[in-house]
Amino acid sequence: MLVLDKDDVIIELRNTRSLMFEEKEKKSPNHSRRRGDELKKAIYKAAVHILENEGYEKVTFQNVAKEAKTTRSVLYRYWDDVFDLIFEAVRFNISQNPEWRGNVIDQEINSGSLRQDLIELLTFMRENFKLYPKGFLAFVSFMQSQGKNVLESTVGNVLPSNLIIMERLLARAQERGEAREKIGQTAKLLPFQMTRYHMLLEGQSMNDKQINELVDEVLLPIYIKNT
Repeated sequence: MLVLDKDDVIIELRNTRSLMFEEKEKKSPNHSRRRGDELKKAIYKAAVHILENEGYEKVTFQNVAKEAKTTRSVLYRYWDDVFDLIFEAVRFNISQNPEWRGNVIDQEINSGSLRQDLIELLTFMRENFKLYPKGFLAFVSFMQSQGKNVLESTVGNVLPSNLIIMERLLARAQERGEAREKIGQTAKLLPFQMTRYHMLLEGQSMNDKQINELVDEVLLPIYIKNT
C-alpha cells in the first residue's frame, strides 16, 4: 500500500487546486485564454481604472479581478497584497504614457551652468510626476498614515540612483569651478527629497516659481563654492 505523508498530501492538494483554478479561468465566458503579459496588462489597466474612478478603497483583488475579467486566484499568483499590485500597475501605466520622458538617471543634463542643470532636473521630475494616476498620492499618504512605511520602502530603492544623478551634476560644476568639493549625501539628496515632499505630503508638484526658489534660496547656497 502506498502511504503519503502530510507534506505529500499538501503538495497534491495545492496542485489540484491550481488545476481547478486554471480550468475555471478557461471556462469563464469572458476569458479569452489570456496569458502572461497580456493578462497582466489587463490587470494593470483594471487596477488603475478603479483607482482613478472609484478611489483606492475600491482597489481590491475582487474588484480588480471583476474589472479585468479574470479570477482572484490569478491575482494571488502574482501579488501578495493590493499595495504591491497598485504600485506595479502605476509604474506600468506611467511607462506606457506617450508623455513619459524616461527615467531621470538616463537623461543627459549638462547646460554648462549648475543653476540651469538643477532647474532642468527638477522640471524633468515634475513633468514625470504629473503622470501619476488620480488617487495614487492619496493612496500613498493613507498607507503611510497606517504605519506601512511606504516612503521608506519605496524611496530606499531609488536613493542610489538619486546620488548618481547629483554626483554627475556636481562633478561637472566642480570642474567648472562652480561647486565646492566636499558635499555630503544629505545635501546631494535635497532636490529629490523636496520633490517628494511636495508630491506626497502636499499632494502637488512644484511650479516654476517654487523650483526657482528652491534652487536659488536652498540648493545653490549649499553647493556653490565660496569665493
